[in-house]
Amino acid sequence: MGLLLATTMLVGAGTAGAVRPAQAQSAYSFNIPAKPVRAAMNDIVRVTGIDVVFAETAAASRRGNPVSGSLTTGQAVAALLSGTGLSYRFSNATTVEIFDPARPQPGVGGVPAGAIPLDTINVTGAGVPGLAPAYPGGQIATGGQLGVLGAKSVMDAPLTVSNYTAKLIEDQRAQSVADVVKNDSAIRNVESTNVGNANYFVIRGIQIGNAAVGFGGLFGIAPNAQTTLAGIERVEVIKGPGAFLGGLSPSGVGGVINLIPKRAGDEPLTRFTATWIGNSQFGGHLDVGRRFGANKEFGVRANLLYRDGGTPISQQSQTLLNGTLGLDYRGEALRLSLDVGHQILNTDRMNNTVTPLAGQRVPRPIKPDKTYVSPWNYSKFADTYGMLSAEYDITPDVTVYAKGGASRMDWDQAVEAGSRLMSNGNYTATSAVYQIDINRHSGETGLRGRFATGPVEHEVAVSANTLYTGRAGAPQPTPVVTQSNIYNPRFSVMPSIGSPIRYKQNESTFSSVSVSDTLSILDKRVQLTLGLRQQYVEAKTFAAVTEAVTSRNKSNALTPMLGLVVKPLENVSLYASYIEGLTVGTVVGNTFANAGQILPPFVTKQYEAGVKVDWGTMLTTLSAFHTTQASGIANTVTNTFNDNGETRYRGIELNVAGEITQGVRVLGGVTLLDAKLTRTQDGLYDGNTAQGAPRVQANLGIEWDPGFVRNLTLFGRMIYTGSNYADAANLQKLKAWTTFDIGARYKIERADGKPITLQANVTNLFNKAYWTTYPGFNLLYPSEARMVSVSSTFEF
Repeated sequence: MGLLLATTMLVGAGTAGAVRPAQAQSAYSFNIPAKPVRAAMNDIVRVTGIDVVFAETAAASRRGNPVSGSLTTGQAVAALLSGTGLSYRFSNATTVEIFDPARPQPGVGGVPAGAIPLDTINVTGAGVPGLAPAYPGGQIATGGQLGVLGAKSVMDAPLTVSNYTAKLIEDQRAQSVADVVKNDSAIRNVESTNVGNANYFVIRGIQIGNAAVGFGGLFGIAPNAQTTLAGIERVEVIKGPGAFLGGLSPSGVGGVINLIPKRAGDEPLTRFTATWIGNSQFGGHLDVGRRFGANKEFGVRANLLYRDGGTPISQQSQTLLNGTLGLDYRGEALRLSLDVGHQILNTDRMNNTVTPLAGQRVPRPIKPDKTYVSPWNYSKFADTYGMLSAEYDITPDVTVYAKGGASRMDWDQAVEAGSRLMSNGNYTATSAVYQIDINRHSGETGLRGRFATGPVEHEVAVSANTLYTGRAGAPQPTPVVTQSNIYNPRFSVMPSIGSPIRYKQNESTFSSVSVSDTLSILDKRVQLTLGLRQQYVEAKTFAAVTEAVTSRNKSNALTPMLGLVVKPLENVSLYASYIEGLTVGTVVGNTFANAGQILPPFVTKQYEAGVKVDWGTMLTTLSAFHTTQASGIANTVTNTFNDNGETRYRGIELNVAGEITQGVRVLGGVTLLDAKLTRTQDGLYDGNTAQGAPRVQANLGIEWDPGFVRNLTLFGRMIYTGSNYADAANLQKLKAWTTFDIGARYKIERADGKPITLQANVTNLFNKAYWTTYPGFNLLYPSEARMVSVSSTFEF
């Protein structure tokens, strides 16, 4: 492992040394956070040595965009000024003039004497105010949010991160978060997008649920079951636990996924996409954006998506409605935004899980386009959500912020869960009815500041946050139990739905305060991040109907973070970090001698080290990680339940993204994982491989613009997942599987400059059948079916 890290670093060093003379006059490495234009231009001057002519007006305090990545001087200035209402021009090769086109300018035609007109510079991603530019190839961004630490360049993050762009979402016709993260070799979807249930993910062997998906940096806002991407600009992924970065996750500690809502760009946008998905699903997506005001300070972005019809799974149909509205104001010191959304996801005859009988071999999976559930199975999810956020620059170097939001989910579902699955396909189907309300609200406030003590620069962040979740549900009716077979199912009668009255079931409140300081020297060549977060947890459960409190759990924990980034070369970052994750501790049940004891939060600890190399048009990250996850186990000798369980995950991960050459883009990676059960009940399974943790996972996606057909792009992707186990005993093995996706898109140019894009995509091209599993629960999920989609996108 050390040899691999050293080799990559030396190769990066050799290449950087070879290309720097050619780049010295054209490209520089930037990492400038969002700040007033005057202060940001001073940073650009320090990097490039250019001269700046800027009149002393209020415009100097307008907030510019983050500038990060390898950019020319012109590209850096363009990225900074996009959306500010300011313009620029070079009067000579080393002097740039910043001006407000709304104010009279000296010289002929409002242009200063001696100014040199320049061609328009198009900077990928610079049209998204407040976000880091896209990296060459456009599929990932050069930076993203790192929780309370704020916006960070990928090269400055002491963790493995991926920031997927709107371009990738559109080009791959991603339906949900699950369709985006499948580009990452370290992430596997437990359940595919189009089955009508929640999304579950496994990141480096450790699971998270859709409730762990943040929205604008807050948990508890995004739809609780499955998040549609119509109103989403970017999907940001932080691999590994993130208790310090965003507080205690409500659903797993494998990583943090954050959604960035869309904002109106400087140019008016009206886009409509018509889509057909096999077998018979038709839909449309309308995306409209406008900015108003003298400096385009007011923005409106609205998205409406509707889709209905048969899915690729036999006799299954689905209706999806998603509407979002994003309003924002960006002033010279104040920024405000409001995001609201409503989503309905209804699925008839949704597939569900099945659990194999202990000691039985796992049977071959069913064909992906078939189902074994009875025709009455259905799922109806309705989510309403909203968030308000504000930022204010007290000074150019001190910003205060606050954000808060709420969501409500109406969950109506009648399903069959399978158990006792045998090698011949026989199993027991048991009905369940869920009539549940989930209400959540969360908020965060904080301050970020920058100052220097001698040669040391500091970036300090202080924050406090809270997340409340309350769940109410109707009592379960008498279940219907049927003996069936996954290949030749025997259907049961629909269960009684029962009373619609919903009683309180449980409540939880997570709150915390955090403080951090990122110290840097040598023009940020060395950065050290130190952080602490004090977490408080309160959880209650209630008796059915009477709503009497049956258990109460109060606990707290201190979670640290330590991160180090060293840049021996301009395009090379070496990093190391330690970070923790927390899972709510449980109240010991009545069958144990320590009944009623409240266990402390289960702690997950991750150590990671790696090297990132920016080759100019290719970004590579090679990392090594060691993670231990605590869990509860029983001790049969003392008849107690305690928090001494542990699973250990070790691995090496390689990620690549960017342009191999002009017109060829690549996105993928390889993850090697060694996951072991290290402390199990009475040591029974110590040393066994952890469930749902393949030793090898690999992804490779390639886009190609063939020169022989103008405006045509071809796409192909391979996803390989090694064999793994569904059970702790390692007797129920799931075979390795490989799937292929393909696609093509073609742009028809029009005289008005707004093209028509025709696109076709096929996922799981060969309709490969396989099982996936949710680690630790022995649940099996059927594979994603082959899906064909055809779309036409029009801009007006």
